[in-house]
Amino acid sequence: MTATARTTGRRQQTRDQGRLLLVTDDPRLAGHAAGLEERGFVVAGVAGGAKALVALQRARPHVVVADAALKGISAAELTRMLSDPQTAVPVVLAGLDPSTPERRGEAMDSGASDYFQLPDELGLLAARAGQLVAHRLTVERLRAEADQDYLTGLANRRRFRKALGREVERWRRYHVPCALLLLDIDLMKRVNDTHGHPAGDRVIRFIADVLAELSRDNDTAARLGGEEFALLLAGTDGAKAHAAAERVRLAVAEHLLPEVGRVTVSLGVAACPSDALSDRELFSASDAALYQAKRTGRNRTVLAGTYTPAQDAAPAGATAADVS
Repeated sequence: MTATARTTGRRQQTRDQGRLLLVTDDPRLAGHAAGLEERGFVVAGVAGGAKALVALQRARPHVVVADAALKGISAAELTRMLSDPQTAVPVVLAGLDPSTPERRGEAMDSGASDYFQLPDELGLLAARAGQLVAHRLTVERLRAEADQDYLTGLANRRRFRKALGREVERWRRYHVPCALLLLDIDLMKRVNDTHGHPAGDRVIRFIADVLAELSRDNDTAARLGGEEFALLLAGTDGAKAHAAAERVRLAVAEHLLPEVGRVTVSLGVAACPSDALSDRELFSASDAALYQAKRTGRNRTVLAGTYTPAQDAAPAGATAADVS
């Protein structure tokens, strides 16, 4: 079994259970997080009303369970804010008051999926949340199949571009940082010329396995084409991204591939907002750092801002892809 398959299996178990975010200021409702976890869910966090939006961006839950009597932001306002057709997160309301037909109807009118009284209806709430998780996972699977790289199973360029735009927008709106690693396999042409393209494909799949193994559930690992890959890190600054890039580089360099032997990679790292304020700037900064890594010896990681581009200036219009 490949690393990708093992990692996918572990993550699929977590995703199938479903990630819930419990939004409440009431410790009596917050205490039911343990009961939801006992029923197989992963409670990604418990946040009060004022901090709910930031917690949503970090946790990326499949379903939000919200206190019907939220403080700071009403449950109805929260539901409306999560109703965007492209990124909608279903909301289930809960509270200490009885779940009368009128109260359930009011919840549905506000955009929530239902209302349940706790603790009496914890089992019903879990059943409804399970239905919503299953639907969300089906939608995610269908979207992923349309945006997968055929050779590696990673995200393709189209899906990566969407994810990059979302992460930068997340910083603009919620001040959650992000970072981008661009990776290029060193001397890939030599691998293909010496060992043949089937061996080259095995190298590409190996790099994909490493990225899948070392990335987190809320990161985006992608193959951009040829021997170029990307790893988009959510909620990560430049220093942590550099450390992550080094883990990837060392994991690749320490492995000997049958027929091919040792393969190395070069990486460029940039972060938002320290190195860039837009998705295009972030990609360009990371690409420039990758170019520098290739020009200064390969098998290394360069962090944007830690070198002077003029010291080893590239020809006009050149990118990292121009250096093998």
